Amino acid sequence: MIRQALLKAERAAVAAFLSAAGLTPPVDPTETLYAEEDGRIVGTVSRTGEIVSHLAVDPDWRGEAVASRLLTETVSRMNAEGFRRRLVYTRAEYVPLFESMHFKKVAATPQVAILENGDPDLDAELALIRVLAERRFGAPLADLDVGAIVVNCNPMTKGHLGLIAHAAGRHAILLVFVLEEDRSVFSYEERIAMVQLGCQALENVLVLPSTKYVVSSLTFPGYFLKTMDEREEEHARLDAVIFRDRFMPALHIRKRWIGTESDPMMQKYNAILKSTLGDGIEEIVRYERDGAPISASRVRKLLAEGRIEDALELVPEANRALFRAIAEAKSHGKP
Repeated sequence: MIRQALLKAERAAVAAFLSAAGLTPPVDPTETLYAEEDGRIVGTVSRTGEIVSHLAVDPDWRGEAVASRLLTETVSRMNAEGFRRRLVYTRAEYVPLFESMHFKKVAATPQVAILENGDPDLDAELALIRVLAERRFGAPLADLDVGAIVVNCNPMTKGHLGLIAHAAGRHAILLVFVLEEDRSVFSYEERIAMVQLGCQALENVLVLPSTKYVVSSLTFPGYFLKTMDEREEEHARLDAVIFRDRFMPALHIRKRWIGTESDPMMQKYNAILKSTLGDGIEEIVRYERDGAPISASRVRKLLAEGRIEDALELVPEANRALFRAIAEAKSHGKP
C-alpha cells in the first residue's frame, strides 16, 4: 500500500528507514510517499517541487516492483499538478528503473546520478544560453575564447568583482553564472541584479542564470547547508561532472575560475572541482581589504551589526545604491 507521510510519526518512521539505508532525510520536502507491507515500511521516495529524490527500498523487497509503484504514483501526482519537467537525484543502482520510465541520464558518478524527464531539459537550457551569448557577442562560441565563473554573490562584493575582472581580462568573453536557488539571505532577483550592475562596465561579460543543473538543491544541496560529509562530497563531485561534461563542451568553455576559500566546506568543494576539471579550472587568491579577505559573509556580518556604511565599502560602487536599498529594506523587515 502506498501512503503519504503526513503525520509526525510517519515522517519519523521514514527518516529512520532512510537512515538505515544510509540516506539523510530530505529537508522540507513537498511530499513523501512510502510503501507499507504488514505494518512496516518497505520503500519510500520524496520530492521537492520538480526534484525527485530519496528513493530507497528494503533489500528484502527489491524485485517486488516497490520502487516502480512509488515512482509511478509520484510522477502521476506531479503530472496532475502541472509539472512539465521532472528532475531526479538517485543512487546509481536505480538508474535503469528511471530509464525504463523514460527518464534521461544527465550525468553520473559510480555512486549517484541525475536524470531528467520533460521540458526544458538540459540540452534546451544550454542551447538557449548559447543563443543568448552568440547574439550578444556576434560570433559563434566555438570561434571565441570562452571563460566562466559560477557565483552566488550573497551579496556581490569587491572580491567577486575582482575575480570576475581578472578572468574577463584573460578571455574574449566571460560567462558569469549566478546561482538561481533561493536559499540565501539575498534573493536570486536581488543577487543577479547586483551582479549585472557590478559587471556593466565589463563589455565582454555576460551574466546568466545558473539553471537547476549547477550548485542547486538538485546537484549540491550541502552548499546551502554548509555541510560536506561523505554523501555531500558525492553530490559535489556530480555537480562538477555536470559542468565538465555538459556545460563546458556545449558552451565551448575553456576554463572555469574560482577564488581561494577559508571555509572548510568550500575548500573541499574547490578541491573536488580541481580534481574533476583538471586543466579546465584555475584558482586565484581572494582579494583582501585591511588584511582580511573580502567575502560575502563579512558583508553579511556587518549588516547584522547594523554597519551598513562599513558594508558599503566592500561592495562595488556600481551597485551600492541598489545594495543600500535592499539592505535598508531588510533591516526594516521588508521582503
